Amino acid sequence: EDLIAQGLLTKNECDEADFGDGREVDYGKLYNGRWDLLRKAYLRSGHKDTQEFADFQKDNEFWLRDYALFMAVKKAHAGAGLSGWEPDIRDYKTDAVQEWSVKLQDDIGFYEYLQFEFARQWKKLKDYAAGQGISIIGDIPIYVSADSSDFWAHRELFQLDERGRIRMIAGVPPDGFSATGQVWGNPLYNWEKHKETGYDWWIRRIAKCKELYDVIRIDHFRGFDEYFAIPAD
Repeated sequence: EDLIAQGLLTKNECDEADFGDGREVDYGKLYNGRWDLLRKAYLRSGHKDTQEFADFQKDNEFWLRDYALFMAVKKAHAGAGLSGWEPDIRDYKTDAVQEWSVKLQDDIGFYEYLQFEFARQWKKLKDYAAGQGISIIGDIPIYVSADSSDFWAHRELFQLDERGRIRMIAGVPPDGFSATGQVWGNPLYNWEKHKETGYDWWIRRIAKCKELYDVIRIDHFRGFDEYFAIPAD
């Protein structure tokens, strides 16, 4: 509805998209059916010439470009995770990053647009909620996925071996909830490196979350104090 109101899509185009029969939520059709519509909105938007988009890029430069490139490279590999990429781009080598940035320029622009449009629509929702006296709680995990732009573009902030492979992964030991404990599989942070940088990555992450939410809950906060390390093998 919002994209139609902007004149970027027509009602007929949206009605013709296969999102399922409407009686039950078909997440696969929702996920796959939206791409053609979003690509049309991107090509028609004219956002690249606006000061609003330029400000968005500048305000989010610490994550936006890496995220968009990560998603574009992932798409170019048919959705495969980092382990399925060529070694140089998998390991975020400078020459490979520059090469793929040129080769996938259009897809990078598309993913940047999606984030820009999401931020714009989210602000409308958040402002509306605030006007109704409603606060939004953001529940964010302490760990990130091994298949993420956070891990890919900031490998020095994680516990890797001399070959650049994940050395230890996250989980919890046996406790009252589980007799065998849990293996989560997320890469663990290299806290010494974080300390050297003044915890810049975490401070930026929390600052961004403060824009999105009124209250931030970190799950599990205890991971800042103590954590369980499981050999990756």
